[in-house]
Formats: sequence, structure tokens, C-alpha cells
Amino acid sequence: MIAAILRSIFVEPWPFWAGGVVIGMLVPLLYYYFNTALGVSTGYGNLVKIILPSKNLQWIKAKFAETWSWRVFFIIGIVLGGLISSIFSGNFGFTAEMGRFTSIAQWPAPANAVYFFVGGSLIGLGARIAGGCTSGHSIHGIANLHFSSIAVTIFFLIGGIIAANTVQSLFLGGAW
Repeated sequence: MIAAILRSIFVEPWPFWAGGVVIGMLVPLLYYYFNTALGVSTGYGNLVKIILPSKNLQWIKAKFAETWSWRVFFIIGIVLGGLISSIFSGNFGFTAEMGRFTSIAQWPAPANAVYFFVGGSLIGLGARIAGGCTSGHSIHGIANLHFSSIAVTIFFLIGGIIAANTVQSLFLGGAW
């Protein structure tokens, strides 16, 4: 019985409305207890400060004064959540499989690693340039009617559509 409950929480996909309810409840709680918005990109800055403490990176010192903020533990929780899901699914292990992309592209593992590293770096750069990540802008910024967040979210969506179609056309055999 407990295994079935854990499986339904950690392995089975949640209905869209359940995820929305959880995020919707988390938003006011974060504002009430921490006076901040949910977002991941700031936590990565904290991780850089933890990993490279001796580096004289001014943008890290100015922006991330509190090294061990709740965001670091949030990122650790994301990783642990994936690990727990993997264990409860019965498919524990590491994989380079990325669904449709790797099944069609069939690149060697080093090429996949470079592709996804560059992609992740560009996402991080975009988040820093935009002043926050998609979750921060799209969930909190729009909820607070910030024009900049509405505009950035529109461009996130347009950029995502263009990028997905470009990858599809160049690497995955043409149009959808």
C-alpha cells in the first residue's frame, strides 16, 4: 500500500491540475515566509559560489551574498527527487537517453554531452540576461502583472518554438 502511494507521488505523471495546485500554493508561501519568488537560476549562482569560493568573480559576490540560501537546497531537492523517482520506478541508474532526440540523432555519447552542455550553458546565460529563469518570470512575474515578465515569457515561448523547429529540421529529419 505504501509502495503504491510512493509510486503514485514520485513515479506516475501527475495530472496537470495537481501540479498547478502545488505550484499555486507554493507561490504565496514563498512570498510569505521568504519574501521571494520561486526560481532556479539564482540557486545556480549560489552553487558556483560554493564550488569556486576562491575565485574573484564580482557578479557572484554582488548578487549572491548569502551562499547557503534555500535555493541551494531547492536544487539539491530537484536532484534527490529525480533519484527517488528513479529508485521507485525500478529503473535506477544513469542514462544518456533523452527520448526522441537521442533515438533519432543516435550520436556518440561525447557528442550528446557536448550538445546538452552547450544547450544548458545557453539556457543559463539567457536566464542571467533576462534577469531570471522561466519559472521566476512566468509563474511569479505574470502573477504580479509585471510587464517585463509578460514580455520575457512571450519571447521564451517564441524562442522555444524557433529552437525546437530548428533542431527538428537540422538534426531530426525535417519538419514535424
